[in-house]
Parts: sequence; C-alpha cells; structure tokens
Amino acid sequence: MSNLIPSFRDSVLKPLSDPAIDYLDAGIDLILEADALKAVPIVGAVSAFCKIGVNLHERNLLKQTFEFIKGFNEGSIDKETVEAHRLELENDPSKQEKELSRVMIILEKQVDEQQSLVLGSFYSSFVRGAISWDKFCELSEANSRMFSSDYPILVRAACENGLNLDGQELYQVDRLISLGLLSQVRRRGRAIYNVSGETLGLLDSSHPGEKDVVLTSFGITFFQHLPRELKK
Repeated sequence: MSNLIPSFRDSVLKPLSDPAIDYLDAGIDLILEADALKAVPIVGAVSAFCKIGVNLHERNLLKQTFEFIKGFNEGSIDKETVEAHRLELENDPSKQEKELSRVMIILEKQVDEQQSLVLGSFYSSFVRGAISWDKFCELSEANSRMFSSDYPILVRAACENGLNLDGQELYQVDRLISLGLLSQVRRRGRAIYNVSGETLGLLDSSHPGEKDVVLTSFGITFFQHLPRELKK
C-alpha cells in the first residue's frame, strides 16, 4: 500500500489532461488501454505492482480511484489550493500516510462507485478547508455504510424539509437514522424534537405538513458536501 501512496497523491492532486478526463466515465478496460491515462501515476503503479497484470482486486481499486477523482474534481476548489496541499503532503510523509492510506483503504473495500464519488467530494471539501479532518473521517465512515438507494432518500429529506414515513422504505430510513443522518421527531407546539428530547428547531410555517423524519445537523453537513449530480 505504502508504495502506491505517492502515485495516488499525484493522480488525485495533479490536474488531468482533457483527454484523460474524458476517459473517466469509460469502462475499466478502456481506462487501462487508453494512452491518455498511461501518464496517470496510479495506473502505471498498480500495473507494475501487479507485475503479471491487473487482477480483479486491483481493477476495482483503479475503478474506485477514478470515481474518487471525478468527485474530487467536481468540487469548487482552485488549482493553487490543490497544489499547495499536494506539496504539503509530499513534504510531510507522516501526514501523507495518515490521509491517503486511510482514503485508499476505504477505496479498496468499496464496490459501489457512488460511494467513491461521494468520498472524493468530501475530500475536496477537506482540502479546501470547508470541513476538518475529523469531520471528513466521520462523513467517510457514514458514507462507507450507505447504499446507492439511500442517497435519494437523504436528498429528498433535505429538499422537502423532512420525510413522512408513510410509503417510505422503513429499513432504509432506519439505516440513515442509525448513521446519525436522519432523526425521528416529536412535536410540541411549533418546536421539533428528536427522540432524545434535543430541540432541532421550529416548524417552518411555509411547510405546514408534519414530517416524521428530518435531517440531523450531521445529515445537513453530509448533504451539503455531496456531489452536485446526486443533489439533482
């Protein structure tokens, strides 16, 4: 793993050429064969590391890495900030190991490409200073336990100021509650409380319909830093 970290760093934190970006949505076989991507450090490093060829495990790592890069590049982050962070990691091996080994271990375990896209967006938010490292770790842990079908439920809860439980897939709502992203609420007058009695806010008079489940503060942060394409 440690042999791959510098290649991973430069693959994520150095700008890709336009032809390389065009290949990010291609299948893994096209990615491995594309001349435009042979200059991406992680491609060459993984291939060399395997020596005999890229097996299923390494193919998955590459696939998840490219989804991560897509999510990272979608964020509103300037090149100067990215380059400054790359140099900081290059000059501080312990920090580099702490950050990037964690990210790579997560990517190795993931098979859902949407999770890696979201993780890249969270990492972009961390690099540009919008969230702390500890918050990134919290978000990435919750994200690693999500399913693709969970994201639309979370987004709808955010956009509709909560969810009515009628007609919902309750096991998915329960999962999001267990991750600390949603909270079941009780009402006392106009105030909204979670089941522990913590005040979550006041009912919005412009949305008079009662909702059974709302986003927690952690859920709001999670939603705010999702890739734009998942918020549509």
